[in-house]
Amino acid sequence: MEPTINALGYRMVGQDALIIMSDGKSCQPVQISRDALTGIQSPPRCDATRLAQYLDVFAEIATRKIETEKAAFDGRIWITGDDVRAWRSLNRK
Repeated sequence: MEPTINALGYRMVGQDALIIMSDGKSCQPVQISRDALTGIQSPPRCDATRLAQYLDVFAEIATRKIETEKAAFDGRIWITGDDVRAWRSLNRK
């Protein structure tokens, strides 16, 4: 059985957000950019309500990035507007 990665918590940090992802053994912080928060739904909003509303989507994107080891040059995982647009294109019905 493969380990499951889940979101443990989240919070706004200025205009960005932070979610903590865990596989049960270790934790990985994931930063969500302002453009990802404002781009996930119209009208654009960058607040804790929008973050909570779409936490499952951000967690799905984060899990994919963690599993494929798509970290930034400094080792951090970022979710940007580009990631949200890619998620949308993969999940269109």
